[in-house]
Amino acid sequence: MILCVILGLLSSKLSAQVGVGTTSPSSAAVLHLATAEYTTTKVGGFLMPVVTEAEQASIPVGVNDDGLMVFVSDSGTGKWCWDIYDALQTTWRSINCDGIACDTQIYLEDFSGYTLNTGRDKRTNSGDYPGGVTWTIDDSMANSGNQDDDYAYTNTIGQFELNNTDGPVTITTQSVDISGYATICFSVDIDASGDLEYDPAAHLTDDTNNTNDYVDVEYSIDGGAWILVANYGGNGTVNHTLVAPNPQNGTFPTGQVSVSGLSGIGLRIRMTSSTWAADEYFYYDNIFVEGGN
Repeated sequence: MILCVILGLLSSKLSAQVGVGTTSPSSAAVLHLATAEYTTTKVGGFLMPVVTEAEQASIPVGVNDDGLMVFVSDSGTGKWCWDIYDALQTTWRSINCDGIACDTQIYLEDFSGYTLNTGRDKRTNSGDYPGGVTWTIDDSMANSGNQDDDYAYTNTIGQFELNNTDGPVTITTQSVDISGYATICFSVDIDASGDLEYDPAAHLTDDTNNTNDYVDVEYSIDGGAWILVANYGGNGTVNHTLVAPNPQNGTFPTGQVSVSGLSGIGLRIRMTSSTWAADEYFYYDNIFVEGGN
């Protein structure tokens, strides 16, 4: 009966706040649920929809559903989480999973143990892929020209290093099995050096403008669309994960980019960056995937 009243009130065009269990709803709330005016025998809580993971996947979420909440209770998969839909990134975020932390390593790529220069070296216009590489590289959008110092490869200290690529170069991990975990987290370490720059006004020609330096981190769950980790920590744009603070500053934000609250069967991570000068470098290290139950 109370649910019918709530739905009826919400469906009407009211100019004031709606209170359930209170005669003085907060002016900051559209809907205020309270127990203060009840007797102690009527104190209760708010119960959101409880679904399995399969039922959650069938919810027809869209761009207008940012903030949609469900509680996932699935005895089959072990997931027990409060999830909120992130319409910007088109994914469900696990806000609280019964205190579950990502504490089990699933995948680590630290770029060590490879033959030196595993990747693409424009000096030889070839790639070296010894056994055990867990990622692929795409430099089809980079312009080799007659440059002799363009490359994207593993270096001597166990990093993936990119220099003067003259266009975007992408590395993509293999699909990482993330099934059987209630929540998934991943992170990657990013460093840079040189006089890096970015002009947001030139975004539409990022791949060809000989100017804009950036790093993008993206991920795909279960073979779905690639999701950009946009404007990470306020140090990027809506189009890129990380960029230099202004066109000529040269101070590129570095550190760790991390994402949490994911779930699914398979996870792929890809990283794209571009530099345009011989003194401009990006470095990736420690692509790390963890799970928790």
